[in-house]
Amino acid sequence: MKKTLISAIAIVLSLAFVFCGCTTNNGGTETTTSTTEVVSVNPGDDGYQKSFTFEVVDKDGNKKQTEILTNGKYVGKVLQELEYIKGEQGDYGIYIKEVDGIVADYDVDGTYWAFYVDGEMSMTGADQVEIVDGSVYSFRVETY
Repeated sequence: MKKTLISAIAIVLSLAFVFCGCTTNNGGTETTTSTTEVVSVNPGDDGYQKSFTFEVVDKDGNKKQTEILTNGKYVGKVLQELEYIKGEQGDYGIYIKEVDGIVADYDVDGTYWAFYVDGEMSMTGADQVEIVDGSVYSFRVETY
């Protein structure tokens, strides 16, 4: 009887450890997935000259990160070439509606993609931001 009780407690504790990897964010579950994939685009004569982290945060707070190596100049252009971002050209640059297969469309559901550089909201669009080696460029679904 004691062995059965101890086994049951061990199973419950094991399951608790499995599910404790998630944190709560506004009542939801937040998970972070850091990919080990390194994506390369536009090698220069000397190889890849810059690297940056591309981060996507969906409306539930789930994060995905990918390291990108490039000799490209602008964040938006590199991400478009890799087909990570899609949108429509507007008066102020590209209006991004899809990031890494996730759609955020203000006209449909009041959500939009906010662009962050090293944790700070960017005052310019991704297609106007020059890549700085080692930076983190994030797209986060937000609601107005």
